[in-house]
Amino acid sequence: MALHRKLVTLLVVAGATLAAAGPAQAKIQIGISEQSPNMFANKFFKPLGVKYGRVVVPWNILARHDYWPSYLQAWIDGAAANGVEPMVAFNIQDVKPKYYGKGPTLAQYTKLIKGFRNKYPAVKTFTPWNEENHLFQPTFRNQKLAFQYYRIARKYCHGCKVLAADVLDQDNLTPWLKKFRHYFHGSGTWGLHNYQDANNHRPLKKSWTYKITKLVKGDIWSTEAGGIVGFKTIKGKVRSYNPKRALKAQQYLFKLLANRKVKHRYKRVYIHDFFGTWDAKGHRDNRWDSGLISRGAHGKPRPAYYDLKKTIKKNSR
Repeated sequence: MALHRKLVTLLVVAGATLAAAGPAQAKIQIGISEQSPNMFANKFFKPLGVKYGRVVVPWNILARHDYWPSYLQAWIDGAAANGVEPMVAFNIQDVKPKYYGKGPTLAQYTKLIKGFRNKYPAVKTFTPWNEENHLFQPTFRNQKLAFQYYRIARKYCHGCKVLAADVLDQDNLTPWLKKFRHYFHGSGTWGLHNYQDANNHRPLKKSWTYKITKLVKGDIWSTEAGGIVGFKTIKGKVRSYNPKRALKAQQYLFKLLANRKVKHRYKRVYIHDFFGTWDAKGHRDNRWDSGLISRGAHGKPRPAYYDLKKTIKKNSR
């Protein structure tokens, strides 16, 4: 009888321990945000083991007669061929001053969502609008419009994953989200571009990666992030070419996301991007370079590529 009582006690204690431990923490899903469909054919892509991809497209893509429609189709086909789940974010027509602050009317946006779902049924994960608190966007001071875009995307995209909002880690994030929540109530999945947190190595409590967890309810995806290799602002200020600095920023990003105070909220991250556009000799294809692969037709993996490969492998176990 005494032995029976001891056995029961041990079982109860073991059960309590298991209950306290709870289910194992799910590891973060890792994807890549890249505009070029050539990523999927590049010999360095498949070894990464990426299962999630993101592309940003102009909102008038269905009416365009330039490279964009075939470009996107090639991107979606490449994703399918590699077993990659596609995610699409809608944006202004082009990054040119004449398009800044201009987006579709609600009727045009409705037509976009209906037509896009018809033409590209493989895409079931969406950001209604890219970087909504950015100065260039029509939603910069119009949170109601951002909510209306979200509501339309939800209404006409049955069975889709639609992010509630997608924001940059900049100073207006808090007031922007507070006003957005006048219209959006409850829980959702939120997108954050936390470049500044990662590249400036902000302490957790001072980071937007942390602060946003206090502003919204639900899961958070880091929809665009990574280490900046080189960058030139519109005003001409240059962050010099440095792949090793980008590696440290990427490592710090994953350290932030894995912090016990926030890791239960962050479910997915998209590293931006695959192809580099700068080199050590000063050649630049555009103002921005956060690529995993060095510039050029025969670009080689940078340090951040190999580190990401290890991180993906670790998170897939």
